[in-house]
Amino acid sequence: MTREMDLEIRDWLGHYLDEDISLRQFEEWFIPAAWGIPRTANQGTLGLVGEIELRLAEFSNGHWTEPELRTKLEPLATFYKTEVVSEHVHNSGNYSFQSSLT
Repeated sequence: MTREMDLEIRDWLGHYLDEDISLRQFEEWFIPAAWGIPRTANQGTLGLVGEIELRLAEFSNGHWTEPELRTKLEPLATFYKTEVVSEHVHNSGNYSFQSSLT
């Protein structure tokens, strides 16, 4: 589930950055979605959520203008690292994919 949530967060963030939705609309979706992510989720998803929460808090405290916020959030929507992790299964070549922020 968290991999799908990771992609959904990036999708919504992309809509905000493309100005398809307002910051308010993004926050109205993001805040409850972020609270619903279990703390046992993968580190990539938790890191993404934490980075977005930090940027939003800093913006809310007047540290940046909205254009500056967009600049700070853009790498979170555009950079996505995927690593292949081999799962050893007897006589099988199954692979799973794991995402993480760097």
